[in-house]
Amino acid sequence: MKLIEHFSDCWSYLLNPNEADLLRSLLKRFPFGRAAKPRISQTAHAPGDDERQKLLEESLSEHRRDLKRLARGLLGEGQWQASPKGSLLTLTSESREILLQILNDIRIGCWRALGEPDDLAEVAQTEPTAAGQRTLMDLAGYFEMHLLDPDGVD
Repeated sequence: MKLIEHFSDCWSYLLNPNEADLLRSLLKRFPFGRAAKPRISQTAHAPGDDERQKLLEESLSEHRRDLKRLARGLLGEGQWQASPKGSLLTLTSESREILLQILNDIRIGCWRALGEPDDLAEVAQTEPTAAGQRTLMDLAGYFEMHLLDPDGVD
């Protein structure tokens, strides 16, 4: 994945055929796993916590539904063009930010599915589920890296 052009509100990336297939697959299958159920507080129960917890869960659920819809939009015709070297992905600043949110959601969701390890090197690669989660996490990280620092990545 290589940044080809950036001007004003337009970012154009060239993806080789393998990268394009992988990114499209991530977007088509998003979201992966269940949404996290964060607690409004880790401390003692305070008055109104139940209502705030419910609002938090509803808000996060709505946000995830929105991201799923937006992920489908990133697969639209206006985003992708065929190129002799692969595919050209054109993003506005807004769609680039959405893609980064989706990729981050994938990474964090996989990390949670792996048990929130402090050291990913300790994650058992022999278990198929763990290996799959680690692969998804690495793929999302690969694309995030190229979106955030295109000059620093080979």
